[in-house]
Amino acid sequence: MKAEFIFILMILPISSILYGIQKSESYNLEGEGNWSVEFSESFSNISTGEEPENMFILDGEFLVQRNEGNKVLELAGSPVGDFGFLFGSRIKDKAMELQFSFHSTRQGRRYPAIAAGIGGMRGYRFRWNASARKILLFRDEVLLVEKIISWESSTWWQIRFQVLPHLEGKNLIRLKLWQKGNQEPQDWFIEHEDQFSFKGGKCVLWGFPYAGNAIHFDDLNILSFLKY
Repeated sequence: MKAEFIFILMILPISSILYGIQKSESYNLEGEGNWSVEFSESFSNISTGEEPENMFILDGEFLVQRNEGNKVLELAGSPVGDFGFLFGSRIKDKAMELQFSFHSTRQGRRYPAIAAGIGGMRGYRFRWNASARKILLFRDEVLLVEKIISWESSTWWQIRFQVLPHLEGKNLIRLKLWQKGNQEPQDWFIEHEDQFSFKGGKCVLWGFPYAGNAIHFDDLNILSFLKY
């Protein structure tokens, strides 16, 4: 199944793998063809038990393992802490989108958390605190948005996270998430405009296995918009 996905990914036009990226007149996204795939990793070609060479581990042990028949990137449930990795090239002065899926399980009243960032360690990021049923959107350490959302254990979630710079120094930050296998929602869960000079950078993912169970990541894609 995973091998078939990779083959389709390589031969279809860019617009076919963008989960329906929408045009936005305000942010000058005039056509899906201007989006470019900067990074794509499904872990199918990496041996189990190995650490991917195309990622810079900040802390923790991230190894390729099998989950439900597919190869995924696994952060073990022990030790408990805050662990993450940087990946992709350093993208400058472009609109960016990060796509990925993740899966984990709770243990009694203990829940995991995940976070993802665009623009390096001090860029835009969101954190999903499953125990508090909250998603928090930050620019560096500045809290921009807080929204309530329920998290379901033992479910694969699909994520789309965008930063769309505007010529006037404003950025539109958008986040969409849904259970994998369901239809992608038309509306964005978060749409927030922020006044900040966004210069781009790398992408980063964090896992917080507070429940003591593994966190799995899969289907990592980074896209950039060539003109805005």
